[in-house]
Amino acid sequence: MNDLKTRKKAGVNALRRRLGKVQIPVALGMTLVWMMLFKGFQLRPETLGIATVGFLVSVGIMMLFPLPPISPGFRFWPLQCVRLFFYVLGKMVVSSFQVTVQVFRPGPPVKSSVVAVRLRTDADLMLVCTAITVTVIPGSVIIEVAQPEKILYVHVLGAEDEEEAEKAKASIYTLEERIVRALGTRENIADLEAALAAGKGSA
Repeated sequence: MNDLKTRKKAGVNALRRRLGKVQIPVALGMTLVWMMLFKGFQLRPETLGIATVGFLVSVGIMMLFPLPPISPGFRFWPLQCVRLFFYVLGKMVVSSFQVTVQVFRPGPPVKSSVVAVRLRTDADLMLVCTAITVTVIPGSVIIEVAQPEKILYVHVLGAEDEEEAEKAKASIYTLEERIVRALGTRENIADLEAALAAGKGSA
């Protein structure tokens, strides 16, 4: 009997330790990606279920494969988060239409370019968030991340010349700025503003 109680207690303690490894901001971020992948932002009866399942899956993944603590982590700026949400939603709608037109347009195959975008903050979290969001938007795919240099190599559909490539690059910089202002720490925002003041990555 004592052995059974000891095993149960050990199991409960192990479960508590695993739950302690769950980082809520990361789980929410994974849930957001889950919602984007399964079109969970469309108003339909199963939207709440998609969000719930996404959050539970995120928690389960973090319990099975615990991540090292994120330092300094996210800082949520509510107004900027709302601006980021609607900006990304608008980009997804417009880009979906543009990609559809490019695919079904008669004529020669659509050309594309690979652009290199050096981010303006040194935070790995901002790099990851920007890379994920760029990939979620139709027509752009991350093909390589140079982590030490904080450079994203992005394949952009429809960028047929230097002017279009520069427009795509400027769009990614705008996205990075929205993400840093919505989710970055004060240090991240200060780095961004210093880079903007120096004219780095400005459109």
